[in-house]
Order: sequence, then C-alpha cells, then structure tokens
Amino acid sequence: MKLSHKLVMVSAAALMSVAPLLGTAENVNTVQAAPKKTTSKKAANNKITLVRNAYVYDKNGKRLDKYMGSAKNTTIAKGVTVTSTGTKTINGVKYYDLGGGAYIKAVNVDGKAASSTSSLSKGTKAKFVSNSYIYDKNGKRISKYQGKSKFVKGDSVTTYGIQTINGKKYYQLDKKGTAFVRTVNIDGKTTSNQESSVSNDAESTKKYDYSLKKNAYIYDKNGKRINKYQGKSKLLKGAAIDVYGIETIKGKDYYQLDKKGTAFVKASNVTRTVKATSITMKKNAYIYNGNGDTKKKTVKKGKTVKATEARYIGTKLYYKIGDNQFVKAANVGKISGPELEPVNEPDGAATVDTGDNTVDPNVTKVTTINVAPLYNIKGQPDNVRAFGEGQSQQVSELRYIATSATATPELFYKLSSGRGYLKQSDVAVSGKILTPVNTPEQARADVTVATAADKTKLLQDINEATSVKNSEAYKFASSDAKAAYDRAITNGTAVNNDATATIAQVNEADAAIVSAKAKLNGKKITVSSISNLTPAEVTSIVQLVATANNVPESSIQLSNSGALTIVTNGYTQVLNLSDYVTQTSATSTN
Repeated sequence: MKLSHKLVMVSAAALMSVAPLLGTAENVNTVQAAPKKTTSKKAANNKITLVRNAYVYDKNGKRLDKYMGSAKNTTIAKGVTVTSTGTKTINGVKYYDLGGGAYIKAVNVDGKAASSTSSLSKGTKAKFVSNSYIYDKNGKRISKYQGKSKFVKGDSVTTYGIQTINGKKYYQLDKKGTAFVRTVNIDGKTTSNQESSVSNDAESTKKYDYSLKKNAYIYDKNGKRINKYQGKSKLLKGAAIDVYGIETIKGKDYYQLDKKGTAFVKASNVTRTVKATSITMKKNAYIYNGNGDTKKKTVKKGKTVKATEARYIGTKLYYKIGDNQFVKAANVGKISGPELEPVNEPDGAATVDTGDNTVDPNVTKVTTINVAPLYNIKGQPDNVRAFGEGQSQQVSELRYIATSATATPELFYKLSSGRGYLKQSDVAVSGKILTPVNTPEQARADVTVATAADKTKLLQDINEATSVKNSEAYKFASSDAKAAYDRAITNGTAVNNDATATIAQVNEADAAIVSAKAKLNGKKITVSSISNLTPAEVTSIVQLVATANNVPESSIQLSNSGALTIVTNGYTQVLNLSDYVTQTSATSTN
C-alpha cells in the first residue's frame, strides 16, 4: 500500500480561488520591470462580480487590516458582486476602485492577470540582466522570434505585462501574447524558498511540504467542525500534513486531509515550503562567489549540502549552497529532492567541466575540438545549446544519421546522458573504440515517416508500463530510476502519437524505454531471520519502505516483533513486512 503525498487536483474553480486565502501572495503579477507609479481611470459606478476570492488593498497596494469596520471583510468571496468607481494601476498592477480608499486586484474580477490599459497599449521598456530563451504561451521554447533564437544580456525589450505559466512568471513580449521571456532574466531575482500561494500546476505540488502555521480545527465536507479526527480535536501549530486536494466550502478554501474527503483544515492555517534539494559531492569542490571567483575553500567529497538554485555563472553551471556561495555542478554526484532548473541562461555556449581526465579503457569519451552544437536524431542542430572547445563528454554509441533520404549520412556520437548527439567531425575520441550501430543505408531508410507497423514494438513497451510499475523492480527502485522510466514512457507516448515521427525517432524512443526498464533494479531486502533482524537489516528495510511509499524514513516504525507501520499526522498505516523482506531460512515470513 502506497501512502500518497501528491496533491490531488480538484475543480478548476477551486484552484483558481484558493490563492487569496493563503497569506500575502495571489496568483497575479506583483513584479514589474518599470518604476513604481500610480495611474487612475475614473468611470461611472459599475457592478463587478468576483471570479475568485480577493483581498482588499489600500491606495499603495498594501493589504488592509480592516474593511467596512471588520477584519473579516478584508477578503471578499468568489461570486460576490460589488460596486466599482473605476480602475487604478498601483505599482504596475491593475486594481478596481471600491471607493473609500479600498481596492481589489483586477485579476480576481477579469479572471486573468491583466496589466494596466496604458502598459498594454504602450508597453514597458526593460533590459535583460542575463541571456534568455524565448517561450510560447505554454512555456515551450520558440526557436525563432523576430529573427532571434534568444536575447542576450544587455538587450532591451518592450514588455506587455506578466503572465504565470506552469507556476513560473514570464514577461509578455507582444500584445497578442505569442512570445514570453522569464522574468528572472530581466529582474535578476527569483521567488523565495517560503511560498504562500498555491500554484495551479499539478506537477509543482510535488515540490512542497505542507504544515500548520497555527493551531487548526478540523472540518467535514460541509465546513462543520469535527469533534474528533484520528483521535484529535485539532491539529497543532507546526504539524506536518498530507494534502489531497483543495475545496472551496461556503466561500472559504480548505485543504483536504484524506483521500476520501472526510476531513479538511482551513487553507489560511496552512503554509507550504519548497522541498529542499540535497546535493552530494563526488569530489572535493571549491566554493565560488557569484562572479565565479574562489578563495579555495572546499566542500569535502561525500558531504551532502542543501542547494537552493541552479545558476549559470558565465558558461558553467553551478549550484547555490549559501549566501553568495556556489559549487560547480560538475563536482556534484547524487541529487535528492526536486530537480533545480537553471534560473538563467549561459553567457554563450554552455560548457561542462569533466573532472578526472584519466582514460578508462571501458568507457568512450569525446572531447570537442571546436564549439560544437548538439544534434537530435534527425541530424538537426540545437540553435542554442552547444559545447565549448575542449569539453569532454561520455558517449554510449556511434550512429549514422541522415537528414533526408537522399542526403549523405554522417557519423554522430550519442551522449550517455541521452541529451543528444555530437558530430564525429567535431570531436576527438579516447577510451573504448565504438563501431557504428547502423549502416548509411539504414540511416537513410530511417528518415521515412513511421507506419503503425513500425511502431508495434514501441506500443508494446508503452502498454507494458502498468505491469512494470506494479513490479518489485519498479516499486523498490531508486526515485531517479523510476523517474527515468516514467520520462521514457512519456516521451515514447508522444512519439507514438506523432503522425510525422520518423522510424529513427520511434526506434530511439523505444530504446530509451528498454534502457530505463533495465535499470529498474529494485528488490526486497534479504535477511537471515525475520525474527532476529540485525541493525543493518533494519536500516535497509526502513530505507526501502520509505522509498517505496514516498515518505520520510522518520515515519517508518519497525518493532522487535516485526510489526511494520507508517505514522503520519497521527494516523497509523499497517504494512505487511513480507511485502518488503525475503529471508534465506525456512522460517515463515508472515
């Protein structure tokens, strides 16, 4: 039995309305590149209806402690109709004027993040503080926008407000909303580790831990107090909770505490914190400042530290481990917790440190002899990503790739990371000699659009995913191995559904699934005697149970009698030890 820590998404309306009840942040734009200024637009009194809950602010954009004589009125519920005397732009954000020095954000009425009328028509000038890719309205990279594949540090641009896409903030580059850039590449800062609003992105909820910022009563689905829930009349400040969804009950937002939806706490009593990402050094690592300079203080090999962001300094990737303290990503081995996406782009072609340059006869490495772009399976170069001269990478295969059925195939090395291919003519090779896995004739044939018959093996491996995920090999595998398999299935499904996918793309997608499946090496813990576990066996069992159920090891309890439980939020879940352990002796494991 797996204890879920995922946030189960509920209705879109509930998600849209939850943010205003969680502290000081709303799902609207609060950061602008332009200097602060206030403009007003008066109009006749108009009735406006809220599409989500809204805080009430003063003329400076500060939350009001009281409105209409009471603190209870400082939040106006979704669906309520109020009278507005016009609009006002405060610090770049559009508000509706309620009169008497009270305002609500227009996004809570209009249903989308809106800039002021003047900024939408005239735009706001801004300058990039770091290189920036360009994205569409879905957060996907655009290869070209007005002739550019990216903006570089120092470029100026006109922006038309801020939009939140998949939980991240972007500046809009045109009035039609077809092109966007990350705000961090203009503002030069990101949001803090402490979050108070709830993202509408389902994936983002995996990145957060939820706890109570004050004592909280427990309510049923109708918003009525529950006298007892799991033996408790209330939950105490600081207690960690599992979240299974968000519900709006009688105009207020609640977090759901169980899968069945029988218990809730008010969202205003809950805070969420970004889960920490831990990195472990695979070698001694110098600590650098934000300029890439070091006084040669080190983090020792094997030491695990917390990382709060990934950032390019120049062309090299670093992890931030403290205030103005960074270590090179090349010195990092194991990474635990949420993946950290770089907050900026490299100043030029990204380069990678390789560390130990000793030649291993069992491994093939290539070293770039010039600036070398990455290619995909179609032989198409990435317009942005490239390796600088002298950079080494481990590769897994040598393959002919043709760009068309009539083109001359060229040899490419596939990166072991799976990120892409380097052209043979761009690199020098060391270590194990590889022979091509295909012929030039096969490469030309593989540019043909795949038929249903060509996708048969891929479809079989995709359909096998359910049984694989129910296997011990998957359930007890590392989180990284499971994530790699999940990605391979997702990518394979996209290729299978693509009517224009080539045979080469289909074969590559299927090979990725097969490779990821082979690395699912989870298995039960083998012990000599279930009734006489050694300390080392107990530790291994606890680690396996925690990994399989996605809970902290501290939640696992294993008694001398062999009773195995998970305890969270005061709730005890009984597990069967034999589901996780096998023993070599004939003694029963039941």
